[in-house]
Amino acid sequence: MLDYDAVRTRFGIREGMMTAPGRCQLAVIGGGFTGASLARLLALKSGMTGCVAVFEPRPELGRGLAYDCADDALRLNVASHRMRALPGAPDAFHNWLIRTGRLESDPAGRAADGAFYARRGDFGRFMSEEMQSLVQTGLVRHVRERVQNLARDGRGWLLHGDQGSVIHADEVVIATTHPDPRTPQALAGALEGHPRFLGAGDSWHRLDTASPQDRILVLGAGLTALDAIASLRSRGHKGEIVLLSRSGRLPQTQALGTLPAYGTFTDPRPATALALLREVREAIADATGEGLPWQSVFDSLRQQGQALWQALSEPEQQRFMRHLKRRFETHRYRMPPQISALLSHEMRHGGVRNLAGQICRVERSTNAIHVDIITRPQGMVERQSVQWVMIATGPDYGGLIGSQPYLQSLADARLIRPDIHGMGLDVDQHCRALRRNGLPVDNLFVAGPLTRGRFGELTGAPEIAAQVETLAGHLAARLATAARIDV
Repeated sequence: MLDYDAVRTRFGIREGMMTAPGRCQLAVIGGGFTGASLARLLALKSGMTGCVAVFEPRPELGRGLAYDCADDALRLNVASHRMRALPGAPDAFHNWLIRTGRLESDPAGRAADGAFYARRGDFGRFMSEEMQSLVQTGLVRHVRERVQNLARDGRGWLLHGDQGSVIHADEVVIATTHPDPRTPQALAGALEGHPRFLGAGDSWHRLDTASPQDRILVLGAGLTALDAIASLRSRGHKGEIVLLSRSGRLPQTQALGTLPAYGTFTDPRPATALALLREVREAIADATGEGLPWQSVFDSLRQQGQALWQALSEPEQQRFMRHLKRRFETHRYRMPPQISALLSHEMRHGGVRNLAGQICRVERSTNAIHVDIITRPQGMVERQSVQWVMIATGPDYGGLIGSQPYLQSLADARLIRPDIHGMGLDVDQHCRALRRNGLPVDNLFVAGPLTRGRFGELTGAPEIAAQVETLAGHLAARLATAARIDV
């Protein structure tokens, strides 16, 4: 952990070195992993008290939606020794687990190969502690509000919080989380207001009232859906759980053991999605011949993912999205061994059923919800009668801009636009937001998963941390230049 008293001494921070209460050099919207990591690096680089303000309604910075959970059944899908969260300190999280006793007190986190898969909430606590001292010493200002409006104010920006705060910032970084999933129209119309329908944003704690034998339909078959299974079983639920997705593909399992990344795909870089697919298949065949699992190839793909994505033309990127995206995701975003063991047990004993298909009709009665599904590949209609329905699909990026008032106001002012693939916001190579006409906004930046349309592989903590480190260096130089001009 950092010695923040030493940090203050190093930079010569005094009580008078504070920006005005309603002013800051940089405002970060979103205090989850992306926003907190950026604020941390900038605060330490600049050493100026109060120059970085973070809008985050949660009581602590660093947790965000992904890691703000108290459910011990939810685990990271990356071993703790590989969780490169802090630039320059690759073992920081794993060492924190040891130092705080959380590794020793959580025997269920240990996989068969000895690797440790930590509870998601523990990573949230780690990040929260990293930020806490920065807030206490004034290096970061935590504004516990949501941004309602973001508008031009001369060359800078005015940010209005939902509790009345108004802050002027010279630079702004949008680092908010994924939008909520979209509820399928058939469900939204039939189940709106139903007490046993958990739509987008609803808390899973409502399931505490479920009977242990209730049948539950979960829409989605990705990591979020598997989290739902783990959470339900940890609460003592025993009834059948039915997963429904369009493809029926489930996330694959992490390989055991410490394995090297295998394969080089960037010399030369494949120019088409088909060429990339062929190279990956060849690499998997070669790796298998050398006694390595396919996971080694995908670990290499992860490292080279941004370069590979940006080498594809927009039409080829769209072809990848249409034909390969789901297949890639199930191999790239793998489940931890604990979830894999639970899922195998449940499917073997009939506790979980996985369906591919789409909903064609929904009926509600006193004691059940009846959902008719056109199954794939047979095309037969199958009725599922359940007591609960919950949404656990991926984010609805198509509704991103309309999901937050400040994003809508920026879009109305033609200062932002969605990326061409509908994965987030369009940015240039320096993370500057692109206007509707394609020109960059010089002092408005976007960081984290919302920039995947431009950069590609940008979901895991190591990739976000690397992007944030580069952006922090760029912003620190801008802030230093601005400070010299003001003097």
